Amino acid sequence: MFGAPISEAPEDLKAYDIAYLGIPWSAPPSAGRAASIAQFAGTSLTPNSMRTNSVKYGGYLPELDVDVFESLRFTDYGNVDVSFDVKETWAEVERKVSDIVRAGCMAFTMGGNGGGASFPVLKAIADNTEGRVAVVNFDAHGDNYVETEEERFSKRIPRWCSSWARRILDDIPNVDPKLYTHVGLRGPRNDRGVKQRFYDLGVPRENILTYADIKASRRGTLEELGRAVAERTQGADKVWIAVDPDVLDMSVSPQFGDEPLGITVDEFVHIALEVGRTAGRDRFAGIAFMATPYDAHTIQWIEIYAALYAFAGVIAATSD
Repeated sequence: MFGAPISEAPEDLKAYDIAYLGIPWSAPPSAGRAASIAQFAGTSLTPNSMRTNSVKYGGYLPELDVDVFESLRFTDYGNVDVSFDVKETWAEVERKVSDIVRAGCMAFTMGGNGGGASFPVLKAIADNTEGRVAVVNFDAHGDNYVETEEERFSKRIPRWCSSWARRILDDIPNVDPKLYTHVGLRGPRNDRGVKQRFYDLGVPRENILTYADIKASRRGTLEELGRAVAERTQGADKVWIAVDPDVLDMSVSPQFGDEPLGITVDEFVHIALEVGRTAGRDRFAGIAFMATPYDAHTIQWIEIYAALYAFAGVIAATSD
């Protein structure tokens, strides 16, 4: 990734600040998602595709006058070994992310479909954190359906892609619902109970930002929107960003567009910047991307920008 040095063992990570980890897992779509098969096929190839698409970039952002890689040492920790058994794959994700966290690195992870690129990544971060963990989740959909244990780990039609956001609040004790913020919720693929399920888990109503909230925020500035989201992470011991690219408006990419009325690229990267700035080096746990098609190059370049902006925010906090 970015042509950076490779770390092959956990002890190698101790020389770095950021570690990239691929989670090359692809799952069949859930029931009712047949129209999306073509969009999500091949997500097992995405971590390596992201590497290829990254090599044209350095770390310098002239608009911020910050070189991310001059201040933060970057390494590539390879890919997680995945299998057809969901439980085995999740355990391997937790092990590799734990290596990153215990070495003192921030995790930059790329999936792979949603469940394996989300819950076990955060579980590893939370298990290695003393105190509360805040989540900023960019997603058009709530992904908080209630499912049975059998549905969760089914090899045929796993449901965890549509339930992981509830699972992190229900099953990981130090992920604080009061510090969970959902950005970009919208559209008719959500059901009537999507917001209430978050409220029932203890998420504040003002932390569920729908299209209506984003639209209202456009009367102000990008910086105000970014700070408003970032302020919701105050009081956390670690802050983690999760990204499903369907949060973006479908007009931003010719290769992948899931829903209209999404946030803009400007809004996305500025929120990432302010979350990184608010968290700083000691509190920023990292950023995770999921459900990104391997051939959606435009989306991958946007995600690279968001990651660089988040880490630039971390640097700005140190400078401040």
